[in-house]
Amino acid sequence: RVGRMAEALSLHADEIYELLGSDRQRELCKGLFQALTVEESNNRGIRRPQRLGRLCQILEVPADELVPIIDAYRHSGVTFLMPSPDVELTEQTIIDISHESLMRVWTRLRQWVEEESQAAGIYHRLAESAALHELGKAGLYRDPELSTALKWRARVNPSRAWAERYDPAFNLALDFLERSRQ
Repeated sequence: RVGRMAEALSLHADEIYELLGSDRQRELCKGLFQALTVEESNNRGIRRPQRLGRLCQILEVPADELVPIIDAYRHSGVTFLMPSPDVELTEQTIIDISHESLMRVWTRLRQWVEEESQAAGIYHRLAESAALHELGKAGLYRDPELSTALKWRARVNPSRAWAERYDPAFNLALDFLERSRQ
């Protein structure tokens, strides 16, 4: 019984995802849920509520581009995101996943959380290496670290707001990567 309920939830969340108007919206949807979830141990996600304004910074988009996606997951009869649909969204509004269970049962979200965790891990190592390099305790990146980090940068295209959730040394890390590339 629980299995069928979980599957229904996952399918419903996927259905909303598929109904989003464009690939761009689906990409933003992925980024939105990644920003609202942090991986705990053993692939379990935990909620990471964010202000709408902060989500816009992380994803580098204006609110009017993000709100329709948030609304799709919080409209009447769909309660995957909070606050409820009668609450008007402002830059200060806290957006949150309404049920921890969604992070366990939505297969697509589990995959996104895993991807986010890997991206954060690569960035974290990059920032640490950059800091050590500044202290003269590490050299520039060479392969395979260099190609891994360059692929990460191309795929994730990290914003400062995204990176600061994991390590504040964003400029240092990207400068280090660029010097390593050269």
